[in-house]
Amino acid sequence: MQNTSLLLVEDNILDARLITSRLQKIGCGALTHVGSLEEAVNWLKSAPRVDVIVLDLTLPDSMGLHTFQFLHQRFAHIPIVILSGRNDQELAIKAVSLGAQDYVFKSEASSCVLQRSIRYAIERRHRLEMEMNMIAMDRDLEYAREIQRHLLPQTLPEIAGVDMASAYIPANWTGGDFFDVIPISRQAKKNHDLWQPAHLMSEEDKLNSIWGLTIADVSSHGFAPSLIMVDTRRVLRTCSHILQDPGEILTFANRAVSEVTLEGQFVTLCYGRYDPLERTLEYCSAGHPFWVINTEGIRSMPDYNGPALGLLHDYQYGTDGKLQLQIGEILLVVTDGLYECRSDEGELFGIERVCEVIHQHREKPGKEIVKQILKAIYRFSGSLRSEDDITILLIKMVE
Repeated sequence: MQNTSLLLVEDNILDARLITSRLQKIGCGALTHVGSLEEAVNWLKSAPRVDVIVLDLTLPDSMGLHTFQFLHQRFAHIPIVILSGRNDQELAIKAVSLGAQDYVFKSEASSCVLQRSIRYAIERRHRLEMEMNMIAMDRDLEYAREIQRHLLPQTLPEIAGVDMASAYIPANWTGGDFFDVIPISRQAKKNHDLWQPAHLMSEEDKLNSIWGLTIADVSSHGFAPSLIMVDTRRVLRTCSHILQDPGEILTFANRAVSEVTLEGQFVTLCYGRYDPLERTLEYCSAGHPFWVINTEGIRSMPDYNGPALGLLHDYQYGTDGKLQLQIGEILLVVTDGLYECRSDEGELFGIERVCEVIHQHREKPGKEIVKQILKAIYRFSGSLRSEDDITILLIKMVE
């Protein structure tokens, strides 16, 4: 109670002396006394800090619950304990329902009762503020999650010869994973204004476009990595329409990521340019593997050399390779949250099981294959709530 700043609003001098004496007895040193509602308002307007108000309802310039309501409406952040000479239980209940922290009868206002009432009032107010802050934080996080989801492809484009499907499950409100499918005009170097959303492109434009395919995983997960994710996505989208070489694009992205990451943070990322006319994927990977599953169910992991983005600021990435994809092959690009899901016994799901599920359901549409992967993980671990974000981009080569 020694550090508690208290305002006593009481017009009766004898009652004020008695209450002040009792409050000082319990160690309340920072105590101010005023005798009217007007004085209370004027003092509160200029006071640097007030922890609690002890208020008499009968004052020269205000009577009854109006006295409390007047102060409560103007200084809602300060807890108020009503101290009244009226032993009226109904009035006490109504006062508390209107927001008073307590209602103490003067006849029962011993030092112990006052101490308990003031401490409880301050603690309840602190808890209420914490709850309100948490509600506001949840609201902000929900808004951030909606913005992040909006940044991901809302619908996947229809590309000739490709059946594409995806899934995104953040571990928390927001995540550090992202994937993107970027339409790139073959004439992008000649005209940068050709950048437009896939859903606004004509069928001819789609046929004459190359597609930037990317998936990324920011180290750790949660709100902070989501900020890095937004920045990385924007850099990749911009570079995809200006530069053609995947290695050059990642070199540029690496320097941008290095500027926004703290020590120990990094981004694993795989970027490829898919040409639907040639069925080729020219790719560069920054520490992020991907797999090709052939018609026999045999998986292969294309070679890559580059480290994760953000680790080596001046690293020069080079294009890792160019794949010729065949009808029936499935390109699987995922984040490690998928195959690192664990069973109750701690066993990892593993990429082998993921590929087995894909091969078992390979004749089904891409969306159904992704559903079957998620079902298998749910059966294995009992939940889709992973310790890490889960992102899947599955590309099935069709006629």
